[in-house]
Amino acid sequence: MGTHPDGHPWRIGIRNAPVTSGARRLVELADLALAVAGGYGTIFEPSGRFHHIFEPQSGASANRLADAAVTAPRATTATALAVALCVLGEEPAHALLQACPGARAIVTRPDGTFASIG
Repeated sequence: MGTHPDGHPWRIGIRNAPVTSGARRLVELADLALAVAGGYGTIFEPSGRFHHIFEPQSGASANRLADAAVTAPRATTATALAVALCVLGEEPAHALLQACPGARAIVTRPDGTFASIG
């Protein structure tokens, strides 16, 4: 949607994953899309261990990351990458993001720590 009417980037707050505490993450966007994927969105039982993001190889819920927030030039790219990163985890994320020009990610590990990639 371009920039904010006042000429500055849009400032978007990203919800803290349930495993984190403290300040939420802020992202500034101008001519970029943001997508966030995390298993806490739709859980199948109270612990949150079983949720709607599945690993295709095992059929189990993907728990390598608590969530992934991806910015990219197109919303479809950001969404696909956010879900893929939740399934694949942090290590393969570097190569995957390099294959998608302009994409960056902030991933939340299961212990609540963050990493910026891309």
